[in-house]
Amino acid sequence: MVNRRSVLKIGVATMVGALAETSVYGRKLSHTAFQRAVFDERFAECRGFAAELGSAGIHTAAIRGDVAKLWYDDLRVQLSEIRLPFAGLTDRSAIFCLEELARDVGMRVIFRADHIIDQNGHTQHTAAGPASLVTAARTLPQEGGFGRVIASLFSQFDISEPRDASAQKRTGPFSPENKTALVSWLIA
Repeated sequence: MVNRRSVLKIGVATMVGALAETSVYGRKLSHTAFQRAVFDERFAECRGFAAELGSAGIHTAAIRGDVAKLWYDDLRVQLSEIRLPFAGLTDRSAIFCLEELARDVGMRVIFRADHIIDQNGHTQHTAAGPASLVTAARTLPQEGGFGRVIASLFSQFDISEPRDASAQKRTGPFSPENKTALVSWLIA
């Protein structure tokens, strides 16, 4: 006996995949396949990240550090139905929480880049995850503007690239003393 709800889910997933130029069978992920781009509106780099993706038609969700309302009122419900990747540029505490919450829907961090900004505005980038994104992260600007660049990189990422667990739980939720720690990430 065919379960109508399952058939409906498969049909919706196929349609979303076709519209988003992606599929679970390894075609290239277009940035339009993101469920959402999450950003922390307190930081200029995060706002640049959101502006770049927003101008490409991606739905962005602003937070101010706390992800509980976004997760429980929105993301969890949507991701329980259709698990499309979502990306972000947030502080460490936000990704720390989202990483744990994403496990509830069978998802995990597949890419992560830590951006440590010192008091003079110089940024040190360290990345883990798929080789293409890690290599590209090495060329991120040491000054301002890396938020827009990382948004562009995410839009070109091939979701079928082999993954490992190196991007998961690399740091705790706290920033180093006298520095700002932002994290760009991709959960799938």
